[in-house]
Amino acid sequence: MAHRADLFLHTVSELRGGRAQSELSEALNDLVNKCRDTGKKGDLTFKVSISPDRGDTGQYFLTDTITVKEPQFERGKTIMWGTPDGNLQRTDPSQGELNLRAVNEEQTPARQIVEAQLAPKSV
Repeated sequence: MAHRADLFLHTVSELRGGRAQSELSEALNDLVNKCRDTGKKGDLTFKVSISPDRGDTGQYFLTDTITVKEPQFERGKTIMWGTPDGNLQRTDPSQGELNLRAVNEEQTPARQIVEAQLAPKSV
């Protein structure tokens, strides 16, 4: 059975008056950028559903669907500890607290270290 070599490309370019092709191009460009930014894989799915018209009209109804699964950045993690009554807290209950105090901000001059000068040795 003979078919057009460009049947797929021609059909996509005609779907919804060319809007499907434009949306696909934009979605592909956005997906490439997000894959580059995250360093992760993404998916672009293009589906065409074809339904013949009732009767012997020779007409077909085409519906397209574009689905994009974008890669996501890793979300940060928070470490917390559970308490005996089932609550969460940011500090480890088994670790004592340090009594920290402010250090005196008075500046002292830097000390200068003088190195002894040695005479060069002759060989």
